Amino acid sequence: MFLLSLDEIDRVKRLHHITSTTGLAEKTDLNRKTWTTALNTRRPTVSVLEALAALGANPSKVLVAEELAA
Repeated sequence: MFLLSLDEIDRVKRLHHITSTTGLAEKTDLNRKTWTTALNTRRPTVSVLEALAALGANPSKVLVAEELAA
């Protein structure tokens, strides 16, 4: 299974000077709860992946294999 890369999400947040899930919600069409769930579970959803792409996330780094994440 693939999980969201917290390192890549942190890079994107720094790039846009975002410090919280509220900041992510303000920069994207997703709400704060969606971002909180995504960051806690690390489960990729289409909407989160599209939002990360719009923020400039590197497609080759946004997902990591679950075995490598442990």
